[in-house]
Amino acid sequence: MSRMELKMPWSPQLLFLLIVLTFSWLAFPPPGWSQEEKLPVSAQRPVDFSVFAQVRYTDYSSNGTDTFSLRRVRLALTSAVLPSLDFKVQIEQTKAISLVEAYLSFHLSRYLEFRAGQYKVPFSYENLKSASEQDFINRSSVVETLCPGRDIGSQGRDIGATLWFHSAAIEAAIGLLNGSGINRLDNDDHKDKAFRLVLSPLRGLSIGGSWYEGLWPETQNVSSRQRRRQGLEAQLKSGLLSINGEYILAKNYDQEAAGWVIQVSLFLRQGRIQPVVRFESLDQDRAVKDNEAEAWTVGINFHLAPRTKFQINRESRLFKPETRRENIYLVQFQIGF
Repeated sequence: MSRMELKMPWSPQLLFLLIVLTFSWLAFPPPGWSQEEKLPVSAQRPVDFSVFAQVRYTDYSSNGTDTFSLRRVRLALTSAVLPSLDFKVQIEQTKAISLVEAYLSFHLSRYLEFRAGQYKVPFSYENLKSASEQDFINRSSVVETLCPGRDIGSQGRDIGATLWFHSAAIEAAIGLLNGSGINRLDNDDHKDKAFRLVLSPLRGLSIGGSWYEGLWPETQNVSSRQRRRQGLEAQLKSGLLSINGEYILAKNYDQEAAGWVIQVSLFLRQGRIQPVVRFESLDQDRAVKDNEAEAWTVGINFHLAPRTKFQINRESRLFKPETRRENIYLVQFQIGF
């Protein structure tokens, strides 16, 4: 099989410049296109500290082991340097102090933001959602395995520069990234590209897609370094009901993997009690027949205060073709402010 090469009809720098100009036109339309009154900008912004910790109990009933663990302890600082410039720093303090996020945000307008530093790759709704806000104790194996930044063990993050566009109906992001993960230098002259677009045509409904293309770090997949990801996502919120779904297709040179996940949750008792259920299917090699791993997760969340909750989950996994089953019971207490 001949080796495939990554080729683009335009250079990534030209493509990036064209999209920057497009977003700039959306953010700063010509006179007469918008009669919206400009809002005053205030330089008085507070310094915000946030902390959350997660203590977990896991029972692997299939092999007869169980354990307590300190899953996460994170401290974040957000502050403004200038009226249109702020920064965020987040550190992890479980085994050793490590830098999770550190970036500058330039607010070019109320709609347009330029971000540079170490942050989450603009790909996948579940990936971008904070660990303290997840409806389940574990993220889905589909996102953990296939999402850029998580497929290389970097918690969905990388170092680079990204342009974000936010409005009530459109959310978009395009970025250039090292592709090497957190706290690592790039090891070549190639930059990975990421793009995400989400549309909200109706209240409570969002539909979007993500695209990522780059190279594996040299220490992995040495025989071939192509790395391409495509994703679809949808979220529906109606009253007490919330439904989220995602599909990710991953291509690594001559191998394809794919997975999809859907989750449903209800908010009861003024949002204090939240039953949740999730189904996911992951095929890490589509060339192999009956190679999927499927999982059901059921659980309930008790929201005690903002960012403070008690969670109970049961994960039931089925691995094909051996039809091997695995049951995992999880209990987690999170406290945050």
